[in-house]
Amino acid sequence: MDLLDAVVQIHESEDPSAAFRALTEALAPRLPLRSAVWIGPDGDEVWHAWLAGAERRSALARTARAVVAPEIRPCSPGEEALFLPLRGNGTLVLVGESRAFGEDAGAWERVAAALDRVAERERRLRHAEEERDTLRLRAEESEALHVLGLAANRTLDPDEVLTLVARFTRTLLGAHYVTVHTSSDGHIRTAAAVGLRVPHPEEDPFASRVVEAGKPLSVGTGGDAFQVDDFPLHATEGMCVGLGVPLSLFGETFGALVIGYRRLYPLAARDTRLALTLAGHAAVAISNARLHQQIADRSRELERAYEELRWSSQAKERFFASMSHELRTPLNAILGYHSLLLDGVVGEVPPAQRSMLDRAHRATQNLLALVNDVLDLSKIEAGKMELMIRPVPLREIVEDALSTTQLQAEQKGLRIVLPPLDSLPSLSTDADRVRQILVNLFSNAVKFTDRGEITVAVGDAPAAEDGWHPEPEEGAEEAARALEIRVTDTGPGIAAENRERIFHEFEQVSGATARGGTGLGLPISRKLARLLGGDLLVESTLGEGSTFILRLPVDYALSAEGERTGL
Repeated sequence: MDLLDAVVQIHESEDPSAAFRALTEALAPRLPLRSAVWIGPDGDEVWHAWLAGAERRSALARTARAVVAPEIRPCSPGEEALFLPLRGNGTLVLVGESRAFGEDAGAWERVAAALDRVAERERRLRHAEEERDTLRLRAEESEALHVLGLAANRTLDPDEVLTLVARFTRTLLGAHYVTVHTSSDGHIRTAAAVGLRVPHPEEDPFASRVVEAGKPLSVGTGGDAFQVDDFPLHATEGMCVGLGVPLSLFGETFGALVIGYRRLYPLAARDTRLALTLAGHAAVAISNARLHQQIADRSRELERAYEELRWSSQAKERFFASMSHELRTPLNAILGYHSLLLDGVVGEVPPAQRSMLDRAHRATQNLLALVNDVLDLSKIEAGKMELMIRPVPLREIVEDALSTTQLQAEQKGLRIVLPPLDSLPSLSTDADRVRQILVNLFSNAVKFTDRGEITVAVGDAPAAEDGWHPEPEEGAEEAARALEIRVTDTGPGIAAENRERIFHEFEQVSGATARGGTGLGLPISRKLARLLGGDLLVESTLGEGSTFILRLPVDYALSAEGERTGL
């Protein structure tokens, strides 16, 4: 028989089953075939089978080993079996009388090739469909995760995101119902649910197990640690297969995602992976909400603390303002009366009484200075120190400051070395505050120097590395200069570990207390220097002396502090 008709019918078929049917229907009436079996490529699975005289011409629910006798094995001397290999698509076995296969081998090869092409085409179509399904699922997953990501970062209401997680999980995993549970302080509650037949109570034992385990758990899949009947809540819901995954983020578990199927469902690794990804978005939403709550609570605490500090600061300011008025007024009156007595306005003062009056006068002056220092410190810290910026010759400031300590220096036999005062430049600054700083530096130099000299030097400040030095702008190099005034003594010097301590309020290094003072002069001087756009530094060598360096911008308006205040 010519097999071309059979080959043509096979080519016109759309799938292997139709091709096999076309072959058997074309050959059976003309050839004495007893059976035709198409065995899969693994050699063990029957894809399609035809038996002579049988009405059923479809795949047998048997393996090739089960049908090898008698369907695909000759049963009499007059029968033969023809095996046609179909490359990667299995083998076609034809069993019939010997004369059935009298056609040339090439004809049968064409039959096999035709069947093989059909099977290959069907395999490719099936593979393409699987790829399309995979791409569709990935697109749906990506879209869902994108929406969840936006929602998790947009809203501070975790329940909104958890409801979305439940809906997307049910859709993407083909589940019948999904519940989302949150854990806080050992208590687990149901935060979102979709697809339930009956409302769930707050506590879900299955969700609790998942939270305790901190890893995915399944039920109803065989070999599980738990069965559906272990959780009556889900048994009542009709669960056949269940999956629970923790809501985890950075090692912390926030709850559980429970997925239920009311039919047998083959859970795959993809299901668990996707469920964990969706659970991760839920964990982010819960974490964000809790962080927001913590921030809100902390903000309220800080606001309360700020209000308390503000009230305390205002109370301190009122106290210092009251103290300055209540103390400075009588102290000035006492100083005035002392002066009248010492000047003999009310009569000659005996020497013994004059000595006592001198001591009382100096003590009152020291007390007034302390009151003024405390008041200045309070104003600086409160940001209420007012500056009077104006051009002033540096020579005038230096001369005024020296005049307050020159007598003390002469009494101790100290020599004061000054630069040529006429060569000193002018500054745009607050003259009174610069004078206050220099008076403190000169007084300390005289106080701590028993012999030797005190040297005052003025020059350009080097380019500073600490950021306070104003960078000169184009066309304004002179205005952006900074000067430094160096006051050097030949006193005992300051140890390295104490060079910053001396700038702390009410701190005095060992031995300084014996020389008097409150420990406020240097702290106030440094704060004033920085308020003026400069700084106050110290260099010292034990046993040789100390140098205090006052750096100031020539023009306060061009300094960083000046730009900030707008003066």
